[in-house]
This record gives sequence, C-alpha cells and structure tokens, in this order.
Amino acid sequence: MLRPWNPNLIVRAEGRGSLSVRIAQAIIEEIQRGRLTAGDSLPGTRDLAKDLEVNRKTVVQAYDELAAQGWVTTDQRRGTFIARNIRDGAPHKPEPEPAQTFGELRGSAVKPPLLWPRQGKVSFDDGVPDQRLIPTMAIAQAYAGAARAASRQRLLGYGDPRGTEALRQSISKMLNMTRGLNTTPDNICVTRGSQMALYVIAHSIVAKDDTVIFEELTYPPAVQAFTLAGAKVQAAKLGPEGIDLNHLEAICRRTRVRAVYLTPGHQFPTTVVLRPSARLRLRALAAQFGFIVVEDDYDHEFQFDHQPMFPLASNDQSGQIVYVGSFSKVLSPSLRVGYVAAPTHLIQQIGNWIGAIDRQGDPITELAIVELIESGQLRRHIKRVHAIFDKRRTTFAEALQDELGDLASFDIPTGGLAFWVRFAEDFDLGKLEQRRPQGAPQFLTSAQCAVGAKAKPAARLGFASLDAHEMQTMIERLRDAVEGG
Repeated sequence: MLRPWNPNLIVRAEGRGSLSVRIAQAIIEEIQRGRLTAGDSLPGTRDLAKDLEVNRKTVVQAYDELAAQGWVTTDQRRGTFIARNIRDGAPHKPEPEPAQTFGELRGSAVKPPLLWPRQGKVSFDDGVPDQRLIPTMAIAQAYAGAARAASRQRLLGYGDPRGTEALRQSISKMLNMTRGLNTTPDNICVTRGSQMALYVIAHSIVAKDDTVIFEELTYPPAVQAFTLAGAKVQAAKLGPEGIDLNHLEAICRRTRVRAVYLTPGHQFPTTVVLRPSARLRLRALAAQFGFIVVEDDYDHEFQFDHQPMFPLASNDQSGQIVYVGSFSKVLSPSLRVGYVAAPTHLIQQIGNWIGAIDRQGDPITELAIVELIESGQLRRHIKRVHAIFDKRRTTFAEALQDELGDLASFDIPTGGLAFWVRFAEDFDLGKLEQRRPQGAPQFLTSAQCAVGAKAKPAARLGFASLDAHEMQTMIERLRDAVEGG
C-alpha cells in the first residue's frame, strides 16, 4: 500500500553515536512529540535512505535498533510501523490556559449544532432524506463527467464566486419552470448549502441593530445567522396556519423592520402551510412597510396532499423577496449546494461575501448537479423518493398514534419530512432531555426552536430517513423516554 506521506526527519549532522543511532533517536523524538503515533507507517528503508542521502544499510540498522527497543514493529511484506503498545513516549506539557494563548475568544454568539449527527446510527432527525435512497451511481457518473468537462473547459481554477454559469442557468430555468419565478442566471448565486446562503444574505442586508422578525417558533440556525450579522431579533406570534400577520403589522407600526424570515411552504418546525390569502397580505405588508422577506423553501419538492404551492417569490413584483433553496433535502446533506434567487444587485453583494469567506464553490460538484438536472435524473429521483416518503408518512402517523396517542397529539403534515408532536402543557420537556437514555431518539424541541417567550411542549420528529421497522423502534424508545419524563 502506498503511504500518503513520508515524515520529514531532521537528523543531527553531528552528535553522540553513529549515524544509524542518530536516525533512530530522531524517530524516537518524533514519537515523543506526538507527530508519529501508534500504528503509523514509516518510510521504506530505500525511501528514507534516499530522503536522508545516506546508505540504505544505515537506515536498516536504525530500524533494527528501534525494533530492539520496542519502538517499532516490522512486517517483511507490509513494512515498518510504530508499535501499537506505544502510548505517550514522554509526558506532554499541560495545555496552556486560553488566556495565555488567544486571550478572550470572540464570537461567543456562535453556538454548536442543536443536533449533532449520529453517523451510521438509526435516529430521529429534523427531517432529512434516507441516505440509502441516494442515487449513488448516477451521482458518481455525473461527478466523473463533470471532472472531465471541467478540465477540458478550464474550469478547475478560480472562478465566479456566484457559482458556475452552467449551474446558475440550470437553477434559473428550474425555478422559472417549476416554481413560477422569473429569473435569469444573474439573479442566482450558488452557495454551500442553505446555511451559508442565510449567513451571506444576513451580512448583505442587515446593519448592526436592524430589526429582523422571526416567527416565535422557527429554524434556530437562521436566527443565529442574522444575530451574528448584528440584527436585533423580535418574534411574531404563530397561528394555526403560520405567522400572525396582525401581530406582524403591529410590530411594523412601532418598529422599523428590516427583514422577515419565513418558511411558508412548510413552517419550521410546525410544518403548517401559509394559506394563499395570507401570502397576498404578507406581500402587501412588505410593500407598505418596506421590509425584505427572506423565504426559506427548504422542502419544496415534498408536498403530498396537493400540488406544491408556488413560493412567495413567484409573484414578487417589487424585488423585496429573497428566495433560498437547496439540493440537500433532495439528494444528500453532504452535497453542499444551495442557492439564492434575488435582485441582481443583492446577488452581486452576496457573491462579494462568498469571495471573502470561501472564494468560490466547488465547480466539479456544481457541474455534476447540472448533469443530474439536465439529464432528467434529478426529476426521476425526486419522483421515486416522493412516493416512498409519502408511504412512510402514513406508516409513521399510524405508529405514532398507536404508541403515543394517549400521550401526545399531532396533525399529519401535508408536506415536508417531519411531524410536529405536541405534548400536554404541563409536560416537562427538560426532564425528557435529562432522562433520555442512551440510544433514545434525537429530536428538536419547541424550547430549542423558540424565539423569546416560553413555548408549549412539542417536538419535531423526522420520518423520511427511517423504514417501518426503524420507525417502530424509535417511537417505542420515545414513548419510554416520555413516560419516564
């Protein structure tokens, strides 16, 4: 097996002992420093002799000395390795206190993710697709073709921070044809997922102490993105069909509102859909009070009971709606490709921000997405998983009712990949978190999604990544945790 790297060894030109002893000592010192660790492979004797410009026999003698002292083990077919039983060759110095090195760290508002991924584990989530359904062969073929095309077209150097022209064209056409928007490629900026999109939007439209409105239950990373940009966050009440527009109007009459963040397609976390009449009034309020609407359409493709409703941005005559989408929920969260659709001057500013923090996206991934879109493979994949997730939605609802019907209530969502499960008002969500046993399901709670006031106890449970057996297991574990709480 080829070694990915050979360690650079510094061997003293002069010193006690023969050259082979000094080589052995140099390797011991690297083990003691922690640069070489148990199980690491050492270069072959020929390679190391060439690197050090010494006779190979000298390196063989050094390795023999290390083996005799127990520092390394040798396998004639595989090579020489740092011994597995080597721990710390020498005591490490204690790590200095942060104040001694960096001083007080900035950015304390940056919080860790609310749900740490449990790779390879069966668990709830906040509504992500099943990784087992990802069209891996199609993606692999698209990547291979994209790599060849990028090389031929000289697209592997630095490029437009807004994204490759080909993907911006494909996204523009997709949004115009399937979501009723009226865009050109200059209205599109590609990002590394929707979270980057929210971050660069916030920094492009918000000045320090600008007021940004969120629903009283909302997507926590979006709040963080705008807070980090200096925004003052206020909460608008949430009704049974989405944002309370009477309350929003009242806020606008007493406060200058810069932006309103919404998820009208499937409200996060409650999953409710903003009705058409409310959408019309929201646009009217935006025109009246001059605020920007940031529309996060994170689950557009998964509407089960009727055709997907066009986004707010589909009828934006004033250029006040900034539209955010992503391929993560359609393909995989590991494919970090999201996008923003907005007026050209804002797209240019967003591109400037991307140039400052990321320089540009990933041309090969972007061209692979283009191939999946233009070949029709993305549309076919969506059609296939849509049917699977619709069946899983029904199965999940039945299992929830059987196991938790006496402890919680819920409405079957008309779309999206998660349920919003409500508990009794006196239920202690905090105790549920504390008593949740090892292996119990992970989920977002109303307390984690709340802006400002205390929220009624509820949890968002993703279902799309679970098959029927896994659903039953997770819901039974949840019931055990709820009964213990």
